[in-house]
Amino acid sequence: MKSNNYNKEFANYIRIIGEALKNEDFDAYNSAKMMLDEAVSEKREFNELKKQLNTLNFGILNHIFEEELPTLIKTNKKGVRAVIALIKEDKNLVGQFNLYNVIKTKYNGNAAKMIDSSEMLDKLVESAEKDIDSKTLLKSNKKLRNVMIENNIVPSKFISSEDKNLYEAIDNIITSKRSTSNMVSLMENYHTVCQYMDAHKDDNKSKGKTFDEIVEEFEKNLKDNLNESEISFVQEITDFRTPLANKRKERLFNEIKTQCLGALEKMLKEDTSNEELSSLKEQISGMAFNNETIVNDIAKLMEIRDILVEE
Repeated sequence: MKSNNYNKEFANYIRIIGEALKNEDFDAYNSAKMMLDEAVSEKREFNELKKQLNTLNFGILNHIFEEELPTLIKTNKKGVRAVIALIKEDKNLVGQFNLYNVIKTKYNGNAAKMIDSSEMLDKLVESAEKDIDSKTLLKSNKKLRNVMIENNIVPSKFISSEDKNLYEAIDNIITSKRSTSNMVSLMENYHTVCQYMDAHKDDNKSKGKTFDEIVEEFEKNLKDNLNESEISFVQEITDFRTPLANKRKERLFNEIKTQCLGALEKMLKEDTSNEELSSLKEQISGMAFNNETIVNDIAKLMEIRDILVEE
């Protein structure tokens, strides 16, 4: 959906560039070209962000979901419902959620003083293995990824290398069968997780929520927040890429509009009684940015400006 928005934006800039070149309006060409470059750069970053979904690692997928949740609750309740319903009904997903949740939020305070991180991790993995079916684990994670993609739940920021290393280490621990050949790499993964736990045991963490508590909180938010028709509207106007695209187009529109008005002001100083020029100035002054008609509006303004400048 966002990719389609970008494609429309690219097409708009290319049409404006074509019109500018046809009229040999190199100032308009440079402005439109700059905005096209900005949009291409954003699309490139968006594609890189979206690549983070190309994984069956629950930790990464859940991290993306949790990071986007504050926005999703306001703009995409349907998507949040779908993800929560899936996790709720899949024991593999709940089991993984609980494991990651304890490692990231529960190992602090008295718990960290009473038990060494390596001993804690051993007990956590032992408990998680009872809740997780290794044969169907990847299938469960794939369902989660597919539901997120289907509901347009994509990351808006990159995952830090520390968090990514943690998630990869935990994933290797719970998906790898113990054997002599992989014992060294497994111990390295255990070490990575313990390092994380020790490094963050003194953090001022908010109390980690269980999955049931998160579900309960979300259900409360469903009642307290916007209704579905309002959600649809907010989703359109808060698409995190669209405002940037519109801002660029509006900037180009206003730039050419200002040039037209400047040329008219200059001409009216020399011919104050010219009603035709006064009427044209009033007409252009009343023109407002409209995303639906932006290409035609800019083409019209460019044509008027070129005529005024020639005169």
